[in-house]
Amino acid sequence: MKRESIEAGANIHGCLVQWEGTGILLTGDSGVGKTICALEISRRGGAWVADDIAVLSRRPDHTLSGRAHEKIRNLVHLREEGIVDIRSLPSLRIAAETRVDIVVELTKKLERVKKKGLTANRWREIMAVEIPCAHVTVLADTARTVDTVLNCVGVFMGGRKGA
Repeated sequence: MKRESIEAGANIHGCLVQWEGTGILLTGDSGVGKTICALEISRRGGAWVADDIAVLSRRPDHTLSGRAHEKIRNLVHLREEGIVDIRSLPSLRIAAETRVDIVVELTKKLERVKKKGLTANRWREIMAVEIPCAHVTVLADTARTVDTVLNCVGVFMGGRKGA
């Protein structure tokens, strides 16, 4: 990969939030529930960064930083309401940018994850930076799905901080 393409940045389809100082990139197929999970994390005290497109850039210390795409910054697509300015939603903290510490791929069926040969504990390479990646099966109850996401983040980041 050319150095220019690494430094130029990458647009990733997903939502980006920050939880207790940890940047979480939620990815998965369209309609899987990335936005609703990101909103719930934000409502629980996290910080909202981006919906739909996270613009990532590589830092000099070989970590990734993410922010919202400028054309859709502060906008969120809610199924029942359409496009909404995130600043109009009560009690949400918004961050302009965050380090990206972990990727959580949301999937509707665990069988699909197994079929792809993916495991719960693996790494994902983005712009020549390896980031922990967890896979979470979306449940009908958003609160339980978010509990699982935050538990995965705690497990991965707890192990990484001690390394």
